[in-house]
Amino acid sequence: MFVMNIAKYSAWPSLSGEFRITVVGKSKVYDELAKIMGSKTINGLPMKVNQVEDIADIGNQELIYLSDGKSSMLDDLLKAIAGKSIMIITEREGLFKKGAGFSFVLTDNNTLRFDINNSELEKRQIKVSKNLTTLANSIL
Repeated sequence: MFVMNIAKYSAWPSLSGEFRITVVGKSKVYDELAKIMGSKTINGLPMKVNQVEDIADIGNQELIYLSDGKSSMLDDLLKAIAGKSIMIITEREGLFKKGAGFSFVLTDNNTLRFDINNSELEKRQIKVSKNLTTLANSIL
């Protein structure tokens, strides 16, 4: 649900047709998003979710979720989407410091939180709600 809420409280420069999310690698997040696809909307658009193993298969998306097992692909992914308004959310802690827009972090008391790289999101012309930033663990 974090992924859905992050998307709902963010604004892209232009959206039309479908809100496309691609999960790179194996992740339970894909299973959860696929369950609600068709019944939920993001920013008024129907959600479309797919899963790929290779970044060459990504296509044109609004949001890319990079699974923990594919974290080593972040640099290649950033090059592949340079200049595009695409948000990257990563499962691995700390990747927001390396160019991802969001990365999840598990706190000492086993609470799932997220870190935000606002400067990277601004470069991609994606605006994040102040309500969302107040919930962040760390912000760059």
